[in-house]
Amino acid sequence: MKYVWLYSWLFGLCCTLANGQQLDCNNIGFDQGTTTGWLLTNGQVANVGQQVVFQQETVGTLENGHRITSLSDGNDPKITSEAIPMVAPGSTHSIRIGNVTRGSRFDRIKGSFVVTSDNTLFQYKLAVILQNANHEAYEKPGFTIRITDSDGQELPCSFYDVQVSAAGTVDGFKTQGDIQYRNWTVGAMDLRNYVGKTITVEVTAHGCTHNGHFGYAYFDAQCLKSEIVQASACADADGYTVLKAPEGFDKYTWSTGQTSASIRVKAVVGQTYWVKLVPFSSLNATCELQLDHQIKFQAVQTTLIKAICEGDGFVVGDTIYRTSGHYIRKINRNALCDSTINLTLTVKALGKSTQQVTICEGGNLTVGDSIYRLPGTYLNRFTGSSGCDSVVTTQLSVNKLAVTLTPDVIVTQGDSTLLQAIAIPQGTYRFEWSPGNRLSCSTCADTWAKPSTTTSYAVTVSDATRVCQLTRTVTVTVIPCGVYLPTAFSPNEDRMNDQFVIRGNTCVKQIRELVIYNRWGEVIFQKHDFPIADPASGWDGTYQGQRVLSGVYPYKLRVELHNGDLTHYTGVINLVR
Repeated sequence: MKYVWLYSWLFGLCCTLANGQQLDCNNIGFDQGTTTGWLLTNGQVANVGQQVVFQQETVGTLENGHRITSLSDGNDPKITSEAIPMVAPGSTHSIRIGNVTRGSRFDRIKGSFVVTSDNTLFQYKLAVILQNANHEAYEKPGFTIRITDSDGQELPCSFYDVQVSAAGTVDGFKTQGDIQYRNWTVGAMDLRNYVGKTITVEVTAHGCTHNGHFGYAYFDAQCLKSEIVQASACADADGYTVLKAPEGFDKYTWSTGQTSASIRVKAVVGQTYWVKLVPFSSLNATCELQLDHQIKFQAVQTTLIKAICEGDGFVVGDTIYRTSGHYIRKINRNALCDSTINLTLTVKALGKSTQQVTICEGGNLTVGDSIYRLPGTYLNRFTGSSGCDSVVTTQLSVNKLAVTLTPDVIVTQGDSTLLQAIAIPQGTYRFEWSPGNRLSCSTCADTWAKPSTTTSYAVTVSDATRVCQLTRTVTVTVIPCGVYLPTAFSPNEDRMNDQFVIRGNTCVKQIRELVIYNRWGEVIFQKHDFPIADPASGWDGTYQGQRVLSGVYPYKLRVELHNGDLTHYTGVINLVR
């Protein structure tokens, strides 16, 4: 493709870049999630004399023509025939350049950096998506990478330029509908001849010269060194070592005849190997470069400062170290090179603690993830914040406790009953009865209970350490204390039910008062302080020595119980002649 470069206008833009911040290899691939060091521009793309012309280039971004991409962005949404990640493989961020919806525009990034002995290989990754337009070839979308020196001259083998052809295809691209696309491809530029010089990298993506067809690309880069890397300082156990050439090339040809990016060779000190690298055909297959490497081995001095946990070991060669100290260990490696290890080892002591725990039979103790129920000595290991375990020794004792209690009992109101709690095995125990009222002792094993109503007594028995504690309950049912009052009597001297006699149970101490009335409320019989069930103290149906008529006679009664309580009764007695 042919471009018309507006050098007179671009001179001012280049000056803007020259006075700006240069690229830092730490962010040349947008690893910091920013475009720091890169100059972002955009403008119009037009067809002038059957050539693509970039016009009205302006610093900045238009219509999201520059977008930093992240891993969370996923894949390009337009390509469905295969996945094209929006971030280059192995990276966390990349940049998308170009308008994704229309043509007539171009977007560009440009950055400069000084070549040093440590960054003599500029490696880049690209993925390009171009929409095929029903235009002339010079009007269609395209993509360009251009690397120049400080004089603006293009570096040999640095120019990469693609544009949809008249046939609607692009060399090295795949087709999906009206789209030509290339998945992520690695390219590289050898800069060994430019050490100490400043180079400029310019990446441009554009749509068609009309308005309807897009062209955009994803781009990433990194600074490497143009060298063959010896994978290890020493040969392996079989006397071999691995040589690695830089990634990002289509073909590798080693002096051994091997064609992979890395090879395994016999480690012969002083032996020289070379590899010829050929870029991908669509990136410029004629730009072959060669790298040389001479096998070298040297004694390796390694200083190690390590900390391990008590009981562990640290391995150096065929030796295991388990105590704190400073150690020097020499390791021979196939007579090619030796390694000397200077080891400073610290052994961290395990945290140790002992606990004595007593539980009650039927209970359990949890230590970490373990549950213990039987007496014995147990060890548990825990990982501490220092990374070393701690050991907890548990000496577990199990106390036994059983309690027998007086069975439920029935008493008459006013009577007492003995409640007994027996703890097994024998020992010193604490007793707590509840409720404690109407008990002779609320903290004794044996206690007399004298409830006025039916009551449930709970006794809690604890051993001397209060580890074991059991509660048992006994119910004392109280039968009400009272008298038995007849409803009728017949004083006809037949010696059968001839008197109105008050009877009752043993809780009654005496009859304090019995008063009988006639129908007009007149007192016709009254007696005080006489025994219960005493025929001699009953009413014989007379008043002032005269027999009263048959009928119903009201009465009232006061009864004194043995506990001192007074109970009142009222009623009527039917006298039958």
